[in-house]
Amino acid sequence: MNIDKWAVIRAKGKTRFVMQHGVLYWGISTALMWSVIMHLIEPTEPLWVRPAVALVLFPLGGIFFGHFVWRSSEAKFASQAK
Repeated sequence: MNIDKWAVIRAKGKTRFVMQHGVLYWGISTALMWSVIMHLIEPTEPLWVRPAVALVLFPLGGIFFGHFVWRSSEAKFASQAK
């Protein structure tokens, strides 16, 4: 990761990063892709069920993903800043 780029991102705050990168970018996009793929592979549920469930669970997982990426990036930033 570019240290200058991370400095700009971290200045905006952890909450914004987690919500944007974890929930929005990862959680919602993964939920939609998963729903489409599962419907194509196994179309046993009504069309609306999987997206409804996925749009709750994947963004919740995105919170954890965002926190993990934040901590990982902070550790890399700290080691490069020395």
